[in-house]
Amino acid sequence: MRAFVAVDVPDPRAPSDSTASAHLTLKFLGEISVPLAESLGAAVRSAVASLAPFSLELRGVGAFPDASHPRVVWAGVGEGAERVTDLAHRVDEAGTTVGVRPEPRPFTPHVTLLRVRGPRDTARAQEWLACGPEHVFGRTEVRDVVLTSSELRREGAVHRAIDRFPLQGVRTD
Repeated sequence: MRAFVAVDVPDPRAPSDSTASAHLTLKFLGEISVPLAESLGAAVRSAVASLAPFSLELRGVGAFPDASHPRVVWAGVGEGAERVTDLAHRVDEAGTTVGVRPEPRPFTPHVTLLRVRGPRDTARAQEWLACGPEHVFGRTEVRDVVLTSSELRREGAVHRAIDRFPLQGVRTD
């Protein structure tokens, strides 16, 4: 199965009164076996259980590789960036204990808004990028980490939560 580990967030592309969700990927796994998913799940559960839930702010719009040549347009993270980066590192380390290769690139917390695949997407990318680095999409509470399967279909990817790993630490703020 094709899978990734993420935290669920409100979809920044949806109207503010919507309950639509998106995800902030902590670790993309690619194709993995069911036994590996089970082992990884146990390792991730252990790695994040002691952490407390936290607030996360979706803020700013940027692009990979850059705004002049966008291939991916994303919403960034303001408050909570250090906490979600810590989660990603813990998930990456947990993966290495069960044979998943560590991520070679530095983690950049973001939610994908758009993949640029042609001229129409380029125009939409420029509209998003005009929002700028200070645009606030909103806040959410991160209470768990999710192991998610991703089935690629012609109309787009279909995601399904396989397992959830709650952050069970005591909040101090």
